[in-house]
Amino acid sequence: MRHSLVIDGNYFLFKTLYVTSQSSGELLGTIEDREVYVRKLAIDLAYQIRLMDGFIDQVVWTLDSRSWRKDFFPQAEYKGTRKQDSSINWDGFTQATADFRDILARHGAQISKVDGAEGDDLIYAWCTANMAAGKSTIIMTGDRDMLQLVSMNPAGSAHTMLWAPVHKAFYVPLGLNEQSKPRESSDFFESLRSGISKQESISKLVEIMTTKGKGSLTEVDPIEVMFCKVLTGDTGDNVPPAYWYTTKDRNGKTRTYGVTDDKAMTVVTEFRKRHGELNPLLLHSAEHVRDLANTLIRVANAKHMSPEQIIGNINVNVSLMVLSARTIPEGILDEMFKHIEEQGSIRADMSKLMNMKAMLEGTTYVSDGGAMQVTSPVLKGADDGDFSFITDRKKPGAVF
Repeated sequence: MRHSLVIDGNYFLFKTLYVTSQSSGELLGTIEDREVYVRKLAIDLAYQIRLMDGFIDQVVWTLDSRSWRKDFFPQAEYKGTRKQDSSINWDGFTQATADFRDILARHGAQISKVDGAEGDDLIYAWCTANMAAGKSTIIMTGDRDMLQLVSMNPAGSAHTMLWAPVHKAFYVPLGLNEQSKPRESSDFFESLRSGISKQESISKLVEIMTTKGKGSLTEVDPIEVMFCKVLTGDTGDNVPPAYWYTTKDRNGKTRTYGVTDDKAMTVVTEFRKRHGELNPLLLHSAEHVRDLANTLIRVANAKHMSPEQIIGNINVNVSLMVLSARTIPEGILDEMFKHIEEQGSIRADMSKLMNMKAMLEGTTYVSDGGAMQVTSPVLKGADDGDFSFITDRKKPGAVF
């Protein structure tokens, strides 16, 4: 059973950037630093693809463009707190990452970018298109917002999983473990014809990600995730909670309080008791949004906002954070699905993508013989499986 590997490109680029050694004080400020960075990207990606060898036949690298959310909701200051990190040479970053994308494209990876769409929107579109076609998807990202996409179709024939390599966490749909248990076939000859069953394939993938990948396994209710995110907001994207207030301590310092994960879960649990199974459509129903707001007011003992303000905040957060055909503008949806239809059938050359030297062969980043083109103390003796030369670089603040 082959999957599409859909990668959050921005996440992958930045998670690698801050653990890459450099010779200058400014990240990617020299040619040598950029070459080290591209090689490290290739090493990291090749390792992940080898980990999933036999389970993926398509690689999609998603990228942001200017988000439609900034134009539709200027009052929300969506991602307005993000600033460029002055320690990065951004011209060097642009050059290095463009080179890496060209390398991936040359080996059949899909470089997915659509005007107006964020990477999150494209990940949603790829997962949706794959599910409709009966194809399964593994999302690679560190963004917990994407857990809302982890799902399985009613027949259990296609699913979406999420792998967070930095956190060593593998997220699967509710019930997938039960679905993946091998079943005895009543038709001996049918089992011979089909070879390894779909259930056995899923079970093997889970085993690899949790043993070889050393990942924890978590079953996810994606709609519950969706409801909770609408209530808690997202500080990284400058999306406030549905309810918040500020106070000043004795020293005059301002403190802001919002909806915690635990409070959000309590609200959702109470809401579910009254309305039964959660459904994303309830977030677009005025009656149910009002009840969700009233439940939040009771649980949080909310006194600093009116019910109308909280309802308005919930509606804005649904529009900003829920990934669906009801929230993404129709024109953006059309362009994304058209883009996927044009590129979706292309399959990657995994033999090239699962090996760093093969991936970079024929570029300025390796010589004809596959050796490193530039001698660098941080890369000396390194190969695809050796991460000992990486130093942990922890940077304060946002990178955007």
